[in-house]
Amino acid sequence: HTVSPVNPNAQQTTKAVMNWLAHLPNRTENRVLSGAFGGYSHDTFSMAEADRIRSAAGQSPAIYGCDYARGWLETANIEDSIDVSCNSDLISYWKNGGIPQISLHLANPAFQSGHFKTPITNDQYKKILDSSTVEGKRLNAMLSKIADGLQELENQGVPVLFRPLHEMNGEWFWWGLTSYNQKDNERISLYKQLYKKIYHYMTDTRGLDHLLWVYSPDANRDFKTDFYPGASYVDIVGLDAYFQDAYSINGYDQLTALNKPFAFTEVGPQTANDSFDYSLFINAIKQKYPKTIYFLAWNDEWSPAVNKGASALYHDSWTLNKGEIWNGDSLTPIVE
Repeated sequence: HTVSPVNPNAQQTTKAVMNWLAHLPNRTENRVLSGAFGGYSHDTFSMAEADRIRSAAGQSPAIYGCDYARGWLETANIEDSIDVSCNSDLISYWKNGGIPQISLHLANPAFQSGHFKTPITNDQYKKILDSSTVEGKRLNAMLSKIADGLQELENQGVPVLFRPLHEMNGEWFWWGLTSYNQKDNERISLYKQLYKKIYHYMTDTRGLDHLLWVYSPDANRDFKTDFYPGASYVDIVGLDAYFQDAYSINGYDQLTALNKPFAFTEVGPQTANDSFDYSLFINAIKQKYPKTIYFLAWNDEWSPAVNKGASALYHDSWTLNKGEIWNGDSLTPIVE
């Protein structure tokens, strides 16, 4: 059976990658793509993390992440927080056998200069959703720059794991909850409207047909599926999971019940002190989270390169690394 992207007009390569990813759990080995975060564009993004992983593990990550929206950084004009200069590296990564993931630590359109972590009221949220307001125009200016960057990748035939509005069930991003594990049904509805607005803008208005849409709540908060915008808006579901015990990550059963391919879209130690053992994580995937199709480990102190078990993680029989996705011009064979 063929698993297609939610965008019916998806490019052929994007369709092929989606179907290939969805079939990975049917394999007996070579079934979980390794991944690493390369940093925030125009601040820390570089190929240095890939180099560190290669030095520590002897392999390169199959998936490499960039964040287009450096919202932590205050800028005089909010659209200047968007930077797509990682594109050239992502294009090279794709051409050399990897797949890019793009996330968005979006600046807060309620303010001219970002205020990335400032909570907003639901009334402010509504203004952001309204294209006729100052706040709505700020959002649209950012989305336009993001779409321009994504268009460059589409022009080069590069499919993208596109992961907007992540960790929405946490209380630290403006698009998510405002209080720890306090359900807010109006906020959940507004989030879904925002996600769908971004989906329709990228897909319909801008005609971007190379995106695989990734929904990724936080593992350490409740309401993981409450924000789910619907099966017709999401290709892959995942968890952003920072933990000490790889065998007790919350949310796998809830997310896999959505019947979409599942990934650990961010992973790392909850306490980053260089003592985390990533070999336990791949073992936990095999024993407890076997539907996992990829993981993306965060950089800096969360990275496998500065913790334990990097080589075991990257050399496990289940792990697929850069250069192991394709046979020549074809994806490696699918197991039905």
